Amino acid sequence: MKRSLDNILLKKNLNHIDLTFLITIISFLFIGIMIYDDYGISWDEYWHRINGFVSLNLLREIFSLDIYPDLEHVSEFRIKDSKKYGVIFDLPMSFIEKKFLIDDFRQIFLIRHFFNFFTFLISSIFFYKLLNKRFPKIFSLIGVLFLILSPRIFAESFYNMKDLIFLSFFIISLYFAINFLTLMSYKNALFSSFTCSLLIGIKIIGIIVPFIVLIFFVLKTLDNKIFFKAHTFKIIFYLFLLISFTIIVWPYLWNDPINNFVSTLKSFSSYPWRGSIFYFGKYLSALNLPWHYPLVWILITTPVLYLILFFLGSVLILKTIWLRFLDLSPQKLKKNIWMNDNEMIDIIVLLIFYFTLFLVIEIDATLYNGWRHLYFIYPCLIFISIRGLNFISNNFRTKNLIIIILPFLLYTCFWMAKNHPFQFVYFNKLAGNSIAENFELDYWGVSNKNSLTYIAENDKRQKLKIYVFSESPYHFSLLMMKRNERQRFEFVNNIDDANYLVTNHYYQKDVPIEQNKKLLKKFNLYKEYKVDDLIINSIYKIN
Repeated sequence: MKRSLDNILLKKNLNHIDLTFLITIISFLFIGIMIYDDYGISWDEYWHRINGFVSLNLLREIFSLDIYPDLEHVSEFRIKDSKKYGVIFDLPMSFIEKKFLIDDFRQIFLIRHFFNFFTFLISSIFFYKLLNKRFPKIFSLIGVLFLILSPRIFAESFYNMKDLIFLSFFIISLYFAINFLTLMSYKNALFSSFTCSLLIGIKIIGIIVPFIVLIFFVLKTLDNKIFFKAHTFKIIFYLFLLISFTIIVWPYLWNDPINNFVSTLKSFSSYPWRGSIFYFGKYLSALNLPWHYPLVWILITTPVLYLILFFLGSVLILKTIWLRFLDLSPQKLKKNIWMNDNEMIDIIVLLIFYFTLFLVIEIDATLYNGWRHLYFIYPCLIFISIRGLNFISNNFRTKNLIIIILPFLLYTCFWMAKNHPFQFVYFNKLAGNSIAENFELDYWGVSNKNSLTYIAENDKRQKLKIYVFSESPYHFSLLMMKRNERQRFEFVNNIDDANYLVTNHYYQKDVPIEQNKKLLKKFNLYKEYKVDDLIINSIYKIN
């Protein structure tokens, strides 16, 4: 009787958690709808739009289609360069733009921002399902909250059409890959191969998930002939579908799948970007960054609570692996280094996180703009932190645990609301007190739109002449403004012709305006945008 009552109470508790998760997702969707038009435009968004049109033009040529004429054409260099990028997000966005005859740039990019956010929202549902394969539902819910309440990830979910889209599809493909590894069926092979192909169709580095599937399939078949015979055709079926789907969803591969795939893989392993990166107070070449660059950025931009739990979770998983290796009894030699699916999932996630970091450092991969190219391993960091949290919960009361965690989550939520829409300039306490002197702030120029909008709203002149004292391309930000407002702006090359000087303090070769006495005599500070005490964008008005 007592056991039945306990089961009923447990079921009710789980239902309450599911309901809480549903409310969380609906609230997240509502917040996204309310604020998706608050964010500016990043450097890459315009080129993502071109990328979509290049592929749309390619489809028209291949199938001799007469639909959607007058598509944008760009230089041969841009066409050749764009083909190597996946188009899983860019192509549908370009199709929607032409299908519904959207001809205003602001509306074009607002639609892209919303769908960027919506894709991340869908992935958070799959992240909950992924966590729930390993942890109780309460911890799965907390894991989703950790993911959503990550300031930089939250902000970039609206406009980062490369790294956040890849992160979102990585979560989805990893969920189905683990489904396939834990229950090898033709149905799971179908879903896993398809989602993996979509991931590769965004960034070729997505091949990491199929590699994980193959590696762990081989490990599961060691000294297990019955398993090997039972599932060999399923893994062959998986590989066949993976190759087929990847070719189908990536038009660049249609002409010469093998050579085009290999050439893309080579180009992305040593991407020839030669810009400068501001790191620990110096501008360094992106081709010559120190090995610790990605590690430092992960440490200074992830909420400290998540980091503490992550290190604890890492130790626990590594300890389990070590104990399995030490157990060399004949009965255990024929088993894997995991005792059950939970331990296997832990090892998969740990391997993805640490091996990716090791590989990036070992091959000296080109990285820039913080660690955005590695955002896809962030869900693994959160997963491992929940492993640490689960361990603490098993040794302490859950009620006390929630009391400890809640203030951290509330503070992060408050910080994000206070600094909206500039959450992308989040640094934790590990970054120190001289952040602006050591690290890049708004490296993508997303806040540029706010400065231009402020000028337009407070200066009613028909023509506003702007001098940009920064490497940041302010002209892209005009695309997010209303048509009648952006027509008033003129960017001038001669500073003597300017009404305003704007800067997001990304100078590279220039002397910062705060140190330029000549400019300070000509212009007065008019408006500043800050995150905490960090100045991310400034407007100077002519005397």
